[in-house]
Amino acid sequence: MDPKERRSSTRQPIKLAARIETDDGLSLPCRIADFCAEGLFIRYSSDTSVKLDRAFVGGMPEELVVRFRSADGKRSHELYAKPVRRIDGAMGVQLTRPNPQALDAMLQWCGGQVSQRPSSLKAPSEQVQFVLRQSSRAIIRFVEPLMAKCCARTVEALRESALQAGSNQLANEYMDGSGLIKSRQKVIWRTMASYLEAPLKPEQKGVAPSSLSVVDKNEFEDWLAVRVMVTRADTRFRGELLPLKLRLDELAIANRTGHHNPLGPALVCEAFHQALAPLRVSREVEKVCLKVFEDTVINELEPLYQELNSILVRQGVLPDLDLSRYLSDQVRSAEKPAPPAKATEAPPVEPEPSSPAPQASPARANQRAGTDFRGYARAAQTAFSTVRNLLGTLQASRQAQGENDVSPLPANARPVSPSELQAQLQQLQTITPSASASPESLRERVLGKIREQQNLRLDDEQQETLDVVDRFFKSVVESPKLGEFGQSRLRQLEVPVLKVVMHNPAFFEDKDSPVRAVMNRLAQLGVKGGRLNPVVQRRVDELVQRIATEFEQDTGIFEQTVTELDTLIDRQNLVYRRNVERVTAAAEGAQKVADSKAAVAEALDSRLAGKMVPKAIISLLDSGWRDLMSLTWIRQGPDSQLWQHYLAVIDSLLAFGEDPDSGVNLPELLRLIQDGLASISSNHLPSSQIREELKRFLVRQPDSAPEMVQVPAARPDTGQDPVTERFSDDPDQRSLQRWMNRARQLRTGDWLRDQTRPDEPQYVRLVWVARSFSRFVFVNHQGMRVVELELPELARQMRKGIIVPDTQYDRPLVDESIDRMVRSVYDQLSWVSTHDELTGLLNRREFERMVEQQLVHHEDNRTLLHLDLRGFRLLSDTAGYQAADQALKRVADILKGHTADGMPVARLADTEFGMLVPSEHDELQARQLLQALEAEKFTFNGRDYQLSANIGLVPELPALVSADRWLRASERALYNARKQGPGKVSPYAPDSDDQGRQEQIAARVAGLNDPNNESMLLRCQKIIPLHSQARLPTQYEILISMYDDSGGMITGQDFINMAERYDRMQVVDRWVVGHMLDWLREKAPDAGQVAGVCINLSGHSLNDQGLLEFVYEKLSQKDAPIERLWFEVTEASAIQDVQAVAEFMAEMQELGCRFCLANFGSGPGSFEFMRELPVDMIKIDSAFTAGVDSSETDRAMVKSMVDMAHYMNREVIAAKVESRTVLDTLKQLGVDYAQGFLIEKPKSLDSLV
Repeated sequence: MDPKERRSSTRQPIKLAARIETDDGLSLPCRIADFCAEGLFIRYSSDTSVKLDRAFVGGMPEELVVRFRSADGKRSHELYAKPVRRIDGAMGVQLTRPNPQALDAMLQWCGGQVSQRPSSLKAPSEQVQFVLRQSSRAIIRFVEPLMAKCCARTVEALRESALQAGSNQLANEYMDGSGLIKSRQKVIWRTMASYLEAPLKPEQKGVAPSSLSVVDKNEFEDWLAVRVMVTRADTRFRGELLPLKLRLDELAIANRTGHHNPLGPALVCEAFHQALAPLRVSREVEKVCLKVFEDTVINELEPLYQELNSILVRQGVLPDLDLSRYLSDQVRSAEKPAPPAKATEAPPVEPEPSSPAPQASPARANQRAGTDFRGYARAAQTAFSTVRNLLGTLQASRQAQGENDVSPLPANARPVSPSELQAQLQQLQTITPSASASPESLRERVLGKIREQQNLRLDDEQQETLDVVDRFFKSVVESPKLGEFGQSRLRQLEVPVLKVVMHNPAFFEDKDSPVRAVMNRLAQLGVKGGRLNPVVQRRVDELVQRIATEFEQDTGIFEQTVTELDTLIDRQNLVYRRNVERVTAAAEGAQKVADSKAAVAEALDSRLAGKMVPKAIISLLDSGWRDLMSLTWIRQGPDSQLWQHYLAVIDSLLAFGEDPDSGVNLPELLRLIQDGLASISSNHLPSSQIREELKRFLVRQPDSAPEMVQVPAARPDTGQDPVTERFSDDPDQRSLQRWMNRARQLRTGDWLRDQTRPDEPQYVRLVWVARSFSRFVFVNHQGMRVVELELPELARQMRKGIIVPDTQYDRPLVDESIDRMVRSVYDQLSWVSTHDELTGLLNRREFERMVEQQLVHHEDNRTLLHLDLRGFRLLSDTAGYQAADQALKRVADILKGHTADGMPVARLADTEFGMLVPSEHDELQARQLLQALEAEKFTFNGRDYQLSANIGLVPELPALVSADRWLRASERALYNARKQGPGKVSPYAPDSDDQGRQEQIAARVAGLNDPNNESMLLRCQKIIPLHSQARLPTQYEILISMYDDSGGMITGQDFINMAERYDRMQVVDRWVVGHMLDWLREKAPDAGQVAGVCINLSGHSLNDQGLLEFVYEKLSQKDAPIERLWFEVTEASAIQDVQAVAEFMAEMQELGCRFCLANFGSGPGSFEFMRELPVDMIKIDSAFTAGVDSSETDRAMVKSMVDMAHYMNREVIAAKVESRTVLDTLKQLGVDYAQGFLIEKPKSLDSLV
């Protein structure tokens, strides 16, 4: 058997940075993804893949070296291996030389033991050994023919699924899976037989129960599918499994995997799952395989368990077993038949097998399995819990600011019971929602129905669930993919979905729910831009109406609807595929014509280009011979005899033109020319003009020379892409080249958003790409061609944002809507935390952030205007607080009316406001603002009030390097204005000594070119994990500072702000990365003490392609300590090309690096950056964490960020932790890591060693 087809020991997953080295000195970065005693599975970046392609051009080497470092970083290990299989971005290698120390080191890396565990346990006695041997033989003998039948049916089922697939990509996955199962049938059975030979299994220590909440979602779905299959089989065969279990207990036969019965269905299910895993099929393919396996193998196992019982009885094990006392409960329950359990309807709690008490004898194993499953169940409710938590946080935040929601139902009313609520919802369900422009929301409809009943209200949990489902459906109808038909039909499912969620909140995570399936399929049929025929529309209406009238609790009606909708979708997809086939056929035809013309041009250029040739030959070509050659190339190909004949005609005419006595067979030549031209002529005769010209050329006096013409020289082959070469003289070619490369990465099946009309974007799908990427053809939802673009034009439109790839378009509607709902709630919470609730202006913290951005980006010269109202105290004391609130809103409107577009304006304190204004007219604008305020009449309770103000003005100055400094300067200017009386404006007068020092520092940073020659200082600060489930041990962040000319230190944020302001951040970041790599390599600090260090990378630096290449090259070097390095991305808003940075980060992660998004929550784009950048962690902006123990608003915002991050599988770091109460609060809110003066003050980097 081919060794690459099977491993004799279990694979161990790992994520270990390594290097591939070849005999010719090539050394490339990679990552070991899993390993066993026989081999490794290695992943690597696209750059490494390209270099390996070049290295292996003559074939894969017999041996190469995979090198990695031990967990402590002190020792290098090398494994000699032979490549046996390569796929895109990965390679499987077989170890050629034993190296137990290296395997032990890898096991230590992944937290395993220092040697591989046995795959089975030894039986305790000879009798048990005999029984197990007999049993395993019986199992193998029984299962083998069933598996043969299973594999054959799986191949057929996958092919049928391919025909019904909703996309070409999915159809290809099914067909690939079908071929794989067919070719690996024997391998699958051998793996299963090996597993079945040893029924006693050791405890699986790969995943601790405590880590289940962060398990990969695909692993969870695999585990859940097998678990459900086992539970169903346990229930189906309980009559045979119970005596078998009792007899095995009598012999003390038990495994340590948590399953009740070591010979039960779990053994066969796990065997098949183990055999399927190495094939690495997609999740959809695996679902089909598991379904067929259950139907053809698991459901046929009853005779096997009868035979196993007989084996034990023959060995004298409980031959007279009386089951009556065990089965009495079952007999009673059997009198009330229940519908068969369905995986799609199962709530995320452990199914209870209906077996008697003795079956639960291994209590610990059972308890552990239940605990494991409940861990998954808790994770499965993440989406629902996240939204509910965010809504609770939003309400708490508003209450903290003095705003209370008015309940639409009487507070002293009796809470409605679940049965009463179900009855009310059942009535509401049959009422079709209004189709008006602004229809009632689900929340309004339900509360209106409850309000009809006297003295009833929803309890808190019911209200929260209603709020979540209401927001979910608002998110559904906001989907840009849905047309009006889809929106209206989905709104009719609002009440049924609410009933489902009331019963089972896990709806939002249950991927197999038939309710989700119905919604997703309605979205497919009601897609925006789609066109349904009236027959299909009527059938959809009937199905939706049937759900509205018949659904109560049983979701079986949704399962039936899914089947019906699938039939309609198949019909729609068939029309789509036929249209696409016509479009692609036309495109292929046009491509062949273009290729044929290029082939003809190449063939003729090799013969004629740059030469003097007889005019008759050019006339012949222009009169149809060139077209004839092109047609022949298309129909018969370049290797055909006719193509060679037509080329020979040109060669013969050239030879005759040079030497009339060359022996050319003129009659045969003329016949071939005449027949060829006649075949493409409308009257089957060549034109008289060409006949006469050929006659003059061929029949002429020997001493008369033919008429000659000069043929232009062929364009030189530059080796460039034809399209790139064609547009090489374009002035914007350099910037366009990156977008052309991105366009080349598009693949057929990709959806793109055409925003030619931004208010009504159109979604188009790429269905055909020319072989040289010169042309792209797009279709609409009917499969009709709508856009056809050449590469440069497509690149230009992508650069302008007119055509935008949408990688999320194929996401199911429910998944997409859940994410949009979560984001919407978070955005609301973010707005509340960054704005003044009364006036709608920015609050002080958000204003400081925007002032900081102005200092960094320095788009133009601006002045900070700081205003304080005068006369407001009198108004507030005499007219009351409500009048004061109204006055403040009017003042805010006046300020906004005097603010240029995009300029921030904020309420800084009770009567203080701030705004940025253009510096060239700052004093004029300040006086106009004063005039507007003083001219405004405030009348309350029949009394007029007049307000005035004082204003302090502070322009941007080199000394004001931070928002804090700028605002403090504005307060001093405002203080001076107050001293002059109401209505006065005071410009800022800086202190001359401080101004001089700051300008000197600014000049020092602005002139920074070589940090090695400057007084640079690297310090570090500890980051600690706050709970045992955190993925990283203690880390250190690298802090950078610099000494000025007088020996004073320019610290932290001041230095960074100035470096970014004067475009020196790239220089600094490049130096820090190189210096830290050298430091880690030279100092080699103990891994237990310095597990990892964090280096800041500015968003400005990430725009520098040269810096990105420098970082990648540095980390790709041999022995680079990449496993200890991670990066914190600061100023993400400055990133110009987010997609390019995301690709860079993904490549770096392949090397083993991690990334953290800094200053999270400091701007409205935080959520988008967390979605678009593949970061592992976020660091909450210190403005939120510093006062989290005393501010309800800050606590609410931090909680929402933690919920959001954990929902998206990111960990959370909190900075600026300076008190024990802050740390305790952060722990309660679920923060994963903390950093700050309380943990450790910054210290010298060298102090770590």
